[in-house]
Amino acid sequence: MPNPPSATGMPAIPARKSGAEIYNSIMGAIEPELTTDQIPLMKEKYKDETPEQKKARGARYAKAMEEYEKRYATYLHEQDAKVRSFKIGAIHFVEDKAAESDQQKLLSIESSFNTH
Repeated sequence: MPNPPSATGMPAIPARKSGAEIYNSIMGAIEPELTTDQIPLMKEKYKDETPEQKKARGARYAKAMEEYEKRYATYLHEQDAKVRSFKIGAIHFVEDKAAESDQQKLLSIESSFNTH
């Protein structure tokens, strides 16, 4: 999972998200009612539900949380791969820049020999 280079040729640093952003992006696709902006509205929304409805909703939410845990684990794995890719790309970038600098110094030394 390579990171695209920035304008300088250095690999781009993987984007960082807050915990709430990560949670909401994953949970929003699973059970939008469990996103951080919707949870505070539940008390009013479900004030008249029956115990049976409450139990069914609880079971739905439990399944949603199980699915969230699976997707979150996948997200962490993908982020880890992006960070590893960035590290490798950054090392190669620095090595290439050092090699260019070394090559320029060698050419300068060679040209100084040729002028004497």
